[in-house]
Order: sequence, then C-alpha cells, then structure tokens
Amino acid sequence: MPSAAPLAVLDASPYACFVLSESLDITYCNVAWDRFAREQGGTAAVMARNIVGKNLLDFVPTDLKSFYREMIDRVRAQGRPIGHDYECSSASVFRLYHLQVYPLKSGSGFVVENSLRVEHPHDRVAREPHDALYSDTNGFIVCCANCRRTRRATDPTIWDWVPAYLESKLLNISHGVCPLCLEFYYRPVIKTWAA
Repeated sequence: MPSAAPLAVLDASPYACFVLSESLDITYCNVAWDRFAREQGGTAAVMARNIVGKNLLDFVPTDLKSFYREMIDRVRAQGRPIGHDYECSSASVFRLYHLQVYPLKSGSGFVVENSLRVEHPHDRVAREPHDALYSDTNGFIVCCANCRRTRRATDPTIWDWVPAYLESKLLNISHGVCPLCLEFYYRPVIKTWAA
C-alpha cells in the first residue's frame, strides 16, 4: 500500500479511488469512496470498512471478470496507466465515468480512480415494476451493473428501464451486464487489445 503522503493525495481527490494489491485485494479506499456510496444509497456492505481486504473481482459481475483481469494484466505488463469509460447511472441521473488504473512500483499493486465525465437527468421512458415479469426462478431481479436496466425473467434478451427497483432497498437485486452495455462499453476495448 502507498505511504501516508500518497494516501493524503487520494483522500483529497473528489473521485472514488481505491488501492489494489498485486493479487487484486482492495487495500484502501479514499474518503470519496464512502461519500459516493452513501449518495447512491449504498448499504454498509459497500463501505470501505467492509470491502478492504476483499478481492476486487468479488464485486465485478461474472460477465466482466475476464475484462478487468485482462485490463490489470495489461497495466502490469506495460507499466503504464490504462483507462476505460463506463456508465454508472442512478434511478434519476445518467452518469458516465472514466476508470483509470495506475501501476504502483513493480510488484506493489495499483491505484484505481473513477472520475465523473458526464452527468444529466435521464431521458429514458420508465416501466412499472412487476415482480412476475422481472423476478427469476430464484426470486432475484437482475439489473445491469452499468446502465441499471432490469432484465426480464420471461425473456432474458429484453432489458427495461425500471427505476423503481433502483430506488427500493430490495435485498433480492442481483447484477449482470446487459448485451447493449457489453457491446458498447466493453467489446470495442477488447477488440483493440486483440489487435
């Protein structure tokens, strides 16, 4: 983990930042991390005190684990920062963030910064929540970790904008990644890596 001086720089940042070990364990989260979590109605489970010591990939949807592994492997191999844009919207606000992964001294891990690029009210047409339409056979409602659309259990190829699920404190919400976000935010980056 970085010394006290670099941690002070991270704590002064208005953006949610965290430090990863080489094995991708979260070793530190800055003050903005908890502030952002509270503003988004995050539970105690996502506050710094409860995620430090856990592996980053434990919080990444299955569809994106290989993307993040490869991104960090590239940062490690190239010894330079790599960035990526992604959506992280709320029920009322569209937000586009830029994730930047910085390598620390060889073998010391990584610093990850999430900076806000775009923010404006949603213009999406909302659908009403209908648990029979959206709850899967295990009783879970799956929302996209990026755009926050909700997957229909009756037809998993359809993802609807149902902000009421985002505003509720349901415990049966799970996260995946919708095909649109995979195609728009992740596949183009993977193609450039393969080139």
